[in-house]
Amino acid sequence: MATFGFGTITSQGVGSSLDVAGIVRQLMQIERAPLDNLIQQKDSFDAKISAFGTIKSTLSSLQSSLTGLKSGSSTLANTAESSDTSVLNATGSTGAVAGDYSVEVSQLAQSQKLVASGQADTTTAIGSGTLTIDLGTISGGTFDGGTGKYTGATFASNASGPFDIVIDATNNTLAGIRDAINDAGIGVTATIVNDGDATNPQRLVLSSTSSGADQSMSISVAGDAALSNLLSNDPTGTQNLSQTIAAQNANFEVDGISITKSSNTVTDVIAGVTLDLKATNIGSSINVSVAQDTVSAKTAVEDFVKGYNDLLVEIKKQTDSGYSSGTAGALASDSITRQILSSIRDELTTAPTGITGSYNNLSSIGVSFQSDGTIALDESMLAAAIQDDNNNVAELFSSADGYATRLDSALTDLLAFNGTINSRTDAYEDRISTLEDRQLVLEGRLERKEVSFRTQFTNLDVLMSNLSVTSSYLTQQLDILNAQLSG
Repeated sequence: MATFGFGTITSQGVGSSLDVAGIVRQLMQIERAPLDNLIQQKDSFDAKISAFGTIKSTLSSLQSSLTGLKSGSSTLANTAESSDTSVLNATGSTGAVAGDYSVEVSQLAQSQKLVASGQADTTTAIGSGTLTIDLGTISGGTFDGGTGKYTGATFASNASGPFDIVIDATNNTLAGIRDAINDAGIGVTATIVNDGDATNPQRLVLSSTSSGADQSMSISVAGDAALSNLLSNDPTGTQNLSQTIAAQNANFEVDGISITKSSNTVTDVIAGVTLDLKATNIGSSINVSVAQDTVSAKTAVEDFVKGYNDLLVEIKKQTDSGYSSGTAGALASDSITRQILSSIRDELTTAPTGITGSYNNLSSIGVSFQSDGTIALDESMLAAAIQDDNNNVAELFSSADGYATRLDSALTDLLAFNGTINSRTDAYEDRISTLEDRQLVLEGRLERKEVSFRTQFTNLDVLMSNLSVTSSYLTQQLDILNAQLSG
């Protein structure tokens, strides 16, 4: 009986010892070679896209590290410390001059609060009409702390209003009036406080949103008497609300100079310093000390150095040929990636033009390239440069031709929607799309090929089985005939 060289027989066919499944499997492995090569190509492009994604993220991190250097806010930063933070906090920024300042706070700024008479509940209708609220300054006269009312005062509008609020059947309850005032957004906030009174506990409280002496309220009502009796409040005449807190400015002295501000947060008295007034200290003074913030400058330069070195490591990893490490990077054959690193290095090795001080390149402030391509930072040199002339150091990075300015522009181009990386990624995605179309065609062809192989070898198996049966029959007949002839 003939023997077929189809490899190891592991199972029998339909009627013979032919391993149809095994033969088809091995033949299909050969037929799949083009498809396997295509999938390998597609996986390679996927890996390149992923690698570019990682590089793009690293470039973004490098760009983020340049923010303070580009603006000068990190290299020109200052610290400000208060000797008594219970009275005021001090925060330094750029533009401050190092020195000590004496501060005495005699009055804090505050917003006015007015309280209406109590109501039984918040849902009963009060009355309809139009509220007219104006904001301004109350002057002169006397104020009775017991009644919360003024006598003989004048009122001068601050010209931001007046504002009209309509109260009708949809909002004429205490809760509705509160919501109407809040929804108007006119610089007045309304709340309801339950004071625990047995009969009329619900009291409407009006507060000016901003602090300052010119934020006092004058309220007139055109409409139902009940609404007017509740809310009309003219500081120069009839006052149906009680003032519990007066609108006032902050009054303080800096180095003996009297200053008045409408807010307790003051940004324009000491250049580059924000003062947050918290309490008064009449008769005494506290010290605000301003100095250069060398820590912020050092951290900013360290972040920039780290951002560049991280990028260098990532690009080297992705472009590694594999000859020395044994593992080739996904972008080993991609020249564009090396050009990205080269363009960034060029920006850092070209000194800015127009720098006025003696610190005119990176090495002069302790930032230098190493033999392996990384950047190293000499912290003592950087600190000395900042203390000597922080404006010069800031200019080195933030001027029109400064390192941070140029590098930020180069990175913006690289990371743009139609920039180098996205264009490269789009090209690989187009190739993947083409390969996926070919993959579908090849997979369909292989399915038809496998059906054809199975049909052919199943038929062969049946034929061989039939031949085996015929051979056995003929052999049997010949044996009978031989036996007859020999007998």
